[in-house]
Amino acid sequence: MRIVVSAGDPSGDIRGGELLRELNVLSPVRMSGLGGDCLRSSGASILFDLEEYSVMGFTQVISSLGSIYSLRKKMREHIEECDPDIVLLIDYPGFNIPLARWASQRGFRVIYYISPQLWAWGRGRVRKIRRWVDLMITLFQFEVDFYREHGARAVCSGHPLADAVPAPLPQQLSGRIALLPGSRGQEISMLLPPMLETFRYLRDQGRVFEAAVAVSGSVPPHLYRQAEETAGVLCTGSVRNALSGSSAAMVCSGTATLETAMWGTPFIVAYRTSTVTYLLARLLVRGVKNIGMANIVAGEQFAREYIQGDASPLEMAQGLLPLLSDTEERRRILEGTEAVRRALGPPGGSARAAKHILREYHEIS
Repeated sequence: MRIVVSAGDPSGDIRGGELLRELNVLSPVRMSGLGGDCLRSSGASILFDLEEYSVMGFTQVISSLGSIYSLRKKMREHIEECDPDIVLLIDYPGFNIPLARWASQRGFRVIYYISPQLWAWGRGRVRKIRRWVDLMITLFQFEVDFYREHGARAVCSGHPLADAVPAPLPQQLSGRIALLPGSRGQEISMLLPPMLETFRYLRDQGRVFEAAVAVSGSVPPHLYRQAEETAGVLCTGSVRNALSGSSAAMVCSGTATLETAMWGTPFIVAYRTSTVTYLLARLLVRGVKNIGMANIVAGEQFAREYIQGDASPLEMAQGLLPLLSDTEERRRILEGTEAVRRALGPPGGSARAAKHILREYHEIS
């Protein structure tokens, strides 16, 4: 089976690597296209590295239009040259939805893995998914319900985090907190400074003595220089290591909230972006009250959210304080993390997604 993949951000690369390993268990696969180290280590031929193209926010997309246009052209040429059995699109909607249209119109079978958040900001795009995507494989059942209501083919595989995080970490009241500022450069530059300032405030108050920062290997190391120079701060290469032994965490708004919830660590959510990006998002997002993915999946805001100006050191410190001891607030958030674990489904998500893809391939063979 020949697959051209398009995974343009770090989380999509991780999920794609897991999926490719499961596919190769079932049937030999030749995969090539856009991705990163995780897909590469799983056997994909990465012709276009996501580190060159991963951007976040409207203003960053606008400033990167030249490179994105060039990538689009190269991906189309590669698809035509490869003539794959399946074009596999993973998240990254600003790039992948137009690619789905182009591929579908030229007769290629298109499978989309990890749904864009159309239920939040792109309900008008559902008809495009219905026309251009042969099968949508979602991580959450509520997304399947949404697509089916709009006449699109969709199945739920469940979330691979159920395999990656089989059980919560032991609970700690340790005087240590975790800082998870994200995996994109712009995200880290916006969130890490106020997170560090929050830690310094709590440290000076004698409430904590140590912080662990989850470092992403897909961004320039200099983004973490301020953390490395802050007394009491440790930099670690994984979310698990940062959360292990931590009483609570400050977490960026995306997939990291799901992982933190799965590890069973109480947390608050931080979100900062450029003013233009935020104002445009406010205009586009409809019908969703929360910004933290864990809160959305749980169906309630169990973790407090600090957005834009509210993501200030003093505000976030006040949100963290009740989580540093055995309080009703801490217990309430722990109950929310259990709701997230239930929503992510049983283990085996990547294997189920692989079976859906193989079933689709056999239908066209």
